[in-house]
Amino acid sequence: MRKNFMKYLRAKDFFNKIAKFYDILMQDMDYKEWAYYIDEIIKKKGKVLDLGCGTGNISKILKEKNYNIFGLDIAINMLKIAKKKGLKNIVNASFYKIPFKSESFDIVISIFDSLNNVKDLNEMKEVFSEIYRVLKIDGIFTFDLNTIYAFKSYWNNLIRVEERSNIFVIWEGSYISPNSCILKITIFQKLKNRLYKKHNFEILEVGFHIDSIIQLLKSLNFRDIIVFEHLSFRKASEKNYRVQFVAKK
Repeated sequence: MRKNFMKYLRAKDFFNKIAKFYDILMQDMDYKEWAYYIDEIIKKKGKVLDLGCGTGNISKILKEKNYNIFGLDIAINMLKIAKKKGLKNIVNASFYKIPFKSESFDIVISIFDSLNNVKDLNEMKEVFSEIYRVLKIDGIFTFDLNTIYAFKSYWNNLIRVEERSNIFVIWEGSYISPNSCILKITIFQKLKNRLYKKHNFEILEVGFHIDSIIQLLKSLNFRDIIVFEHLSFRKASEKNYRVQFVAKK
């Protein structure tokens, strides 16, 4: 367990450092589309736990749609920004030890490949077990994952340069066989007198085969498992870039 937790601290360090730039980097993301998609999947109001809520963009929209939202993130600096957006029910904690009582939530969500930061199926079992514990009977768990296919065909050898607000950004992706991807983000922050400050960020994501995740969910007694191509209700395949899982307790 200690070894797994130390691995997870890498994600904690990454998101704490990148927090002040995060919303600038994601300014083109259509969070409303993602939130409305989640709303269509859930089809019922209730008490929601947003795992890996980050700066709170999805949570804020769902709150406005009258969900009772609670957010959890391992990066305190991300949560400080979420709090400024009016989100109050947020906690700084890890996926491995969710600080809520059993059967506390009607719905648990995890958005924007947060669970790709889990390093293997053994760790994922720990996370899913905690989620199962905090869900009420008949509660819904929905989450998305980047696929191994995306790592191979999109992220591998990726180089993208962008100018956003007061920063220049270089995105670089590298596929690592058999199922991982390293994402490097280099930011040049504009200062006074035509000076720039360089910031380097790097994070590892791990991909999982769809059937492996389904079998893991089943082993923990999740039921009615469906997997969609992300942002649609078409059946998922290993050749989708991102897939959306839905399961019930």
